[in-house]
Amino acid sequence: MKKQQIFDCADSILRSGELPSVESVAKRCGMETDEVVIDFAAWQSALPTRVRMSDQDDGMSPGVPEVITVAVSHIWQQAVDEARHHFERSEREVGVHEEESRRISDDTLNEVQQRRQELENRLREQGARLDELTTQNKALEAEVSVLKAGIASETTMLKQEEQIRSNLEHELNHLRKTHEDTKRTFDQRIKDEQRHTLEAVSKAEVDVRYYKNALEKLRDEVGKKESALTKDIHDLKGEIAKRDVKLETQVTQLRSQEDELKQFKHDAGNQSRELAKVNASLLSETNKTKRLQDRIQELETEIKRLNQKYLHATSDWSRRENVIRNSLKDKDDELIRAQARASSLEKRIIGQDEEIRRLNAKI
Repeated sequence: MKKQQIFDCADSILRSGELPSVESVAKRCGMETDEVVIDFAAWQSALPTRVRMSDQDDGMSPGVPEVITVAVSHIWQQAVDEARHHFERSEREVGVHEEESRRISDDTLNEVQQRRQELENRLREQGARLDELTTQNKALEAEVSVLKAGIASETTMLKQEEQIRSNLEHELNHLRKTHEDTKRTFDQRIKDEQRHTLEAVSKAEVDVRYYKNALEKLRDEVGKKESALTKDIHDLKGEIAKRDVKLETQVTQLRSQEDELKQFKHDAGNQSRELAKVNASLLSETNKTKRLQDRIQELETEIKRLNQKYLHATSDWSRRENVIRNSLKDKDDELIRAQARASSLEKRIIGQDEEIRRLNAKI
């Protein structure tokens, strides 16, 4: 049924003046191309036996002129011949295409075989590569185990360094506390010494001010007495001069005034005695002034001694402070070195961790 339908469709296309093809027949019959191929090939092979045209063909309608019949027959024969030639050419082309397809299939098969051979070779190479990678993996695992052992030893060393660091920090804290206590005690002692020294200096200054004031007062009194005595002496000298003048002018009256002269001599003796007393008092005041000056010098010497003692205490405190600072500096340097060693160990551990991660990534 399907074959007859395909034949009818091909015949109808051929009668319409077109060359049937698989696509046109499938389209005319409403079928798929794969369903039409076999029956269309059968139609093409049976077409020469089915189509026969001759001069005695009874297929023409009666009453048609012979010339027209001959012309139509001739045209039909040409069409049939042309269709036959076209069909033969199509068959040859189909054969060529089949040979080409066969050749392409053979080439494809050879290429597939070569590809298979290449894949087998690559598979063998991959197997060898896998064995090599397995060996490398074992070596890397051994290296990783060695690195783990090294990391464990480094971790142990790091813990020891941390213990040493903690001990050093504890010792440093103890030293700092001791330093602070010593500094506090020393500062308290220095403050006490300074307070006692300042009290002694203040007392000495009070004594010095007192003696200076007394000396000033004594000097004022001595000055006043000296000025009074000087004035008296000048007055006496003036009177003596006057009396000398009077004596010179009153030589003639000397005898008459002997009593007055004796009295004057007596008065002069009294004044001389008073002057001697004043000189003795002045000498005693001068000696007292010298004693006060000696006392002032002693006080100044005591002040110098106290200042030297204060300077000595200050230098001793500075020396002790420098010793403590040097000790703290040494401890700080040792702590810095320990921290540097710890940081270097941490860097080494980080580097080894990165190496392990890199090896794991390679694995």
